[in-house]
Amino acid sequence: MDLDEFITSVLVKVVSGIREAQQVDSVGAFIVPSGDGGHKYPVNARVSSSAQLKSTIIDFDVAVTVESSDKSTGKGGIKVAGIGGNIEGESVTKDIRVSRIQFGVPILLPESQKNWFDELKDK
Repeated sequence: MDLDEFITSVLVKVVSGIREAQQVDSVGAFIVPSGDGGHKYPVNARVSSSAQLKSTIIDFDVAVTVESSDKSTGKGGIKVAGIGGNIEGESVTKDIRVSRIQFGVPILLPESQKNWFDELKDK
């Protein structure tokens, strides 16, 4: 999977997962509730609540692998320096480099459209 596809997939799944959880009976209104009347949330550097907006930062710590290879045909053996092999007369040498990328993406959390007060009152 390419890096851009991975990032897109994670962000879409986080937001759609929150929306799906908000549809669950008897708990959905409590997941990123709207109309919380300026409720003070516990201090957390990754979450912010201001007026009607609630946001967070999704942190990524991704290992990116870059691989290049040299193929040569003919007879040969296993190469000791590096990763290599001998398959039916074909020798493949690979150079693999791994780098880490760390970054954060701020997102606004979708607020529940259900009334949490009514769900609490009905219990």
